[in-house]
Amino acid sequence: MIVAGIDVGSTSCKVGIYTAAGNPVAQARRPTGDDCDALVAGVLADLEECVERAGAAPAAVGITSMAESGVALDDRLRPMHPLLRWDDPRGAEEARLIEAEVGRAALFARTGVHLGAKTPLARWSWLRRHRPEVLGSMRVWVNAADLVATALLGAPVTDRTLAGRTGALDQRAGEYDPELLAASGVRPGQLPRIADGIAGRVSGAHGGLRGGTPVVIAGHDHLVAAYAAGARAPGATVDSLGTAEAVVTVSARPPDAGTVDGGLSWNRHADGRHWALVSGFPGSGRLLEWAAERLLGAARPEAFRELVRDVRRPTGIVVEPYLSGRGAPAPDPGRRLTMRGVTAAHGAAELAVAVLEGACLHVRWMAEAHGPLGECVVLGGPARNQTWMAIKAEVMPWPVRRCAAVDAAGVGAALLAGRAIGFEPPVLPSERLPRDGARAARYQKIYTDEFLREATR
Repeated sequence: MIVAGIDVGSTSCKVGIYTAAGNPVAQARRPTGDDCDALVAGVLADLEECVERAGAAPAAVGITSMAESGVALDDRLRPMHPLLRWDDPRGAEEARLIEAEVGRAALFARTGVHLGAKTPLARWSWLRRHRPEVLGSMRVWVNAADLVATALLGAPVTDRTLAGRTGALDQRAGEYDPELLAASGVRPGQLPRIADGIAGRVSGAHGGLRGGTPVVIAGHDHLVAAYAAGARAPGATVDSLGTAEAVVTVSARPPDAGTVDGGLSWNRHADGRHWALVSGFPGSGRLLEWAAERLLGAARPEAFRELVRDVRRPTGIVVEPYLSGRGAPAPDPGRRLTMRGVTAAHGAAELAVAVLEGACLHVRWMAEAHGPLGECVVLGGPARNQTWMAIKAEVMPWPVRRCAAVDAAGVGAALLAGRAIGFEPPVLPSERLPRDGARAARYQKIYTDEFLREATR
């Protein structure tokens, strides 16, 4: 049996055909653009190419994507505007107004999210104020994964983890909250049906798929990747790297409201059974791009990896890695990037490594807010940077493993599709990262005596 996985990410759309064990048979990727018609057409073209290369049609297809990014569809289910991405700043004021009306703690207890510009609930309110013609004639709002699924199924459908990121879902009831929707100007009928398991079957022939092929909306990419890497029982933790970085810890129950001021969020896990506590570092990937552009004049990952490879660590430079504010575990929108301890002896390579150190120190701080951890699995494309992973293994106080799959989210989407049709999905293989004890001790001192002292000042 082979299954297909589609991952609509912030930077690129990945399509793959995989065996039931998660081994790749054919893969393709292209940049994620804002033109929704082009995005769907590109994904379906890549899917058709992968099916042709695989020599057989998949038994099911799973779709995952970044959360929050979405688009309004008209009566013909056509996009009414370019994709509104999660990192679009519009909606910040609306988020503040809704939180003031409903109450920050009450919102968090009900929905599991803190409202921000990226939250669809705030984005809909922004559309009501600035583009009322869109919201007034919108048939349905869909997330990026839902957009692709709609093209395959001919009807709008979403999953519980993506619905949970809208800021409009009552998590415990499992339904959209009428009071919150009223605060944004959206009616319950303007949101897609929430599906568990198989969302529907392919209508006609699309992307090389047979008509009737089961389609599964696997959900929020960080949660799907975490599931694929083995985060399937309470306490399991994953550090998911991409354009944004997220620490995901599986829980048997939702957290208490005491985490409301920590910038964390909670949601159903991709398995549909457990819950997931999520801390986000939205600027992680952008931070590395910024460092590469400033220090190398180009954002080429291979050149950056070469630059940082042989630098002596720790560098002695303490970086607060916040290009545009800080989220979890201590939200501060005014926080900015700082470097302390820079001397004339430090060159571009040392500065680049210091940025990696700062990012790892911050992620440790995020992860510690989740409670005692026994092990952490790191995954995602950036995990191929050997220096970054070496620093992460030495900064974290618990063992760190690296998932072997480059696109764990895409593989996870395929595995969850296989699970929906009766196949038990395996855990993707991982390797334990080596740890230099002497360097780890020095990083421990830097973390407690310098990084935390400055970050909490």
